[in-house]
Amino acid sequence: MSYYVRVFSLVEDYPSLFAICEELSESGFSFATSPGKGEPEFDEIDWSTMLFQYDENQKPIELERNTRFQEDNLFAEEQEEFLEQLKSLPVSKGQKKAFEIVKDMVQIYAFEVDEDITEAGWDFLECMLDFICDATDGYVQVDEEGIYDKDGKLLVEIH
Repeated sequence: MSYYVRVFSLVEDYPSLFAICEELSESGFSFATSPGKGEPEFDEIDWSTMLFQYDENQKPIELERNTRFQEDNLFAEEQEEFLEQLKSLPVSKGQKKAFEIVKDMVQIYAFEVDEDITEAGWDFLECMLDFICDATDGYVQVDEEGIYDKDGKLLVEIH
């Protein structure tokens, strides 16, 4: 079983796959990717998916990037789903801020994470989340938890 950890990005800029991998390498992580550095898809400017194998004995982390400009409706569907969830919550400062984030986002980075992720896997994932949030004015959302502010504090609980 798996679940999702997402970054809701408020800007159109995005890091290249190379930049993400450089950040992970510079942070001391060993990992494999698909596509790999030698494959043409790795150099795609407008990339959409990447697999990160942080431990050969664990399921890889899959990253999917969706934007409001893509032809498929996945971005719009997810955005609408989160807006509806937020509308159903009691009005609060956190709910209002989370609603604005979801309404204004232009990209969603969705990390599919195995429920058996290890502590080392969480460290690896947190490095990617921090990097992407910093690069894209992003906010983290975790399934069955909620949306977090820039300091890692829960803005609003969503179950």
